[in-house]
This record gives sequence, structure tokens and C-alpha cells, in this order.
Amino acid sequence: MLALSRLVELAQSVGFDSCGIARARRLDQDALVLSRWLEAEHHGSMQYMTRDFEKRVNPQALVPGCKTVMVCVLSYNKGRKQVEGAPFISQSGLSKCDYHLVMKSYLHELENRITREFGEEVFSSSHQHLFCDSAPILERRWAQLAGIGAIGRNRQLISPVLGSYIHIGILLMNEESDCYSLPFDEDICRDCSLCLHACPTGALRADPFDARKCISYLTIERKEDLPARYEKAVANVLYGCDRCAEVCPYNMLIEPTTHEELSADENVLNMTADDWENLSRRQKLKLLHRLAK
Repeated sequence: MLALSRLVELAQSVGFDSCGIARARRLDQDALVLSRWLEAEHHGSMQYMTRDFEKRVNPQALVPGCKTVMVCVLSYNKGRKQVEGAPFISQSGLSKCDYHLVMKSYLHELENRITREFGEEVFSSSHQHLFCDSAPILERRWAQLAGIGAIGRNRQLISPVLGSYIHIGILLMNEESDCYSLPFDEDICRDCSLCLHACPTGALRADPFDARKCISYLTIERKEDLPARYEKAVANVLYGCDRCAEVCPYNMLIEPTTHEELSADENVLNMTADDWENLSRRQKLKLLHRLAK
């Protein structure tokens, strides 16, 4: 049997900023909400959201025998901004390294330490069990159930300690724990609506959230031509949108990340509007491809 306190110690020894565990189960309420959201086509061209529905809402369908969901997070708050006038790139896109690779390297090390202490049977030998934006799993919900933070009005995971500039990693384990983290059930946003008013396209004010209006979706996920009504909103945007995060009170006093791999890429951070203008379309696409890996 896994020991919660020891799992937390191991995660901290690897370098994770926070972690927690939840008992694996099917998320019936989330399944209902997701089903209705997909039926309304609020996912736009993100067709991957329609695949593997049962696996998305049930980790035991994703990894047979799964009993425990371990959630770990890394802060990527840069504490820095781009040169004024440069085309916008979100905080996650300014990192020195691809956060998927960074997170997975941390998770692999944590897996090795857990295996050495609790045995190889903790993890499935026939199914992938380590994830960071790489599987149909509701990462933010599991982070909330593991006590790390709440899903705020901006639809992001907000930790009262780390804010919302955090990457989420998941380990699915085939052993039960002696106890589980308490879910984060606090109404973290209370009467605050700063993010709703900061959203330039009204995506956050839609009920339910309409991804098709989100600037992050429009600049990263959308495959079709940009609708004319959004041209002004994305006029000086290259990648993503942090408007809702920038006004969030929980991000105001957060210290910059201590993870060097997730700190700002100085070359990109210091590029001026003229620097970007002088890049060829191919060079811009190459840079954006690096960011979008």
C-alpha cells in the first residue's frame, strides 16, 4: 500500500512545486458536462476532444487496474514580459524548453523513485501511465480532487500558493494509498470577475465556456481561416493569450519559477517588433512550431 506522506516527500525531492493524490474513479458529473459541451460543438476544430470519451472521464478505462491518480505541478511564472510592441506570446510559450519534455523528465524520475521504494507493480507494465497533455484525461479536475487548487472562473487551475501559471503532470498507479488528499473545495474566486471582463472576445463570459472564441484556441488550435470578427483581437498575437491570468489576483505576488528549463528564453523575450517583422514566414513558423510542441 502506498503512503501519501512518502509520495509527497518523493515528489518534493524530485523538484515538483506541489502534488497530491486522489482515488481513481469515473467522473460521472464531468462526463455529463463534457458530453453536453461537445454536443454544442464548443470544442470547435479540436476533434481529439471527441475521441476516447470513456478514457477521458475514467482513468480506469485509460489504465486498467488504476487505483490512484497522482497529480504533480510545476510553476512556469516568468515574472518578465516581452519588449513593448512585440507580437504577444503567452508565458508558457516563452519557456526555454518544451514543457512537455520538462514535465515528463520530472515524472520519469519520480516514477523511478516510487518504483524503487514501493515495487514495480505500482505501475502498469503494459499501458502508458505517465501524462502531460498527452492523453485523454481531465488534468485540472484531478488536480482539484488531489487538493492542489480549484478550477477558477477563467477555467484554469488556480493554486492559492502558485497561482495559475502551472503545468500539470499525471501518474496513474495500480496501488491504493493509506489515505488520499482532501479535494480543494474552496470557492477560490468568490465575487471576483476580473478575468471575465478582461477576456477580449467574451469566451469566458459564455455559459458554458466557448473555446471557439478563445484567443488561445484561435492562435494555436484553430485549423480554419480566422473569422473576420476576431481579426482585431488577434492583430498582434502570435501564440496564446494570458489576459485572464494577468489580472488574476492569485498571480500578482507569485515568485518567478525556480525551474531553469521553464524560465524565459531571453532570445525570444527580447525580440522587438522589428525583429519579428524581419523574420520570414518560414522562420516564424519554425519558431512557433518549437513553442507548440
